[in-house]
Amino acid sequence: MVKYNLTWQESDAGLLDALLLATGGEGGATLQDVLLMGDAVDGTVFSLEEVTAGLEKLTAAGCIAIQKNKLYLSPEFLEAYEKATLDEGVEEKTARPLEKLLHQKGITAEAIEQVRTSVFKKYKVKNHYQQYLEQFG
Repeated sequence: MVKYNLTWQESDAGLLDALLLATGGEGGATLQDVLLMGDAVDGTVFSLEEVTAGLEKLTAAGCIAIQKNKLYLSPEFLEAYEKATLDEGVEEKTARPLEKLLHQKGITAEAIEQVRTSVFKKYKVKNHYQQYLEQFG
């Protein structure tokens, strides 16, 4: 059986944060736009492994969707994120709202496998990542 990393990593939150910024919370963004945003914000350069694992987990957890080669934030995630950011001023600051939201979402090996066999069969992460490297690497 294939082993999956079923815990949230800092790179997963960074990838999701870059997607939030790239989309402005509306519409979709290409992987290239997301990676450029991560680099522009704090110099983060995601590896192919971080991108692949992060997108698989974020899709499996229902935070994002991939349609026509664009990444979209799910309406459920956006609603939860808005609520968490509004609550941020009320609660003690222990973690960023984005990280708190991710840690509330469970990931299962079955969900990741489902994403791999359906969504990622069509969306070639490696190809999109390679295009990014060729243009901006």
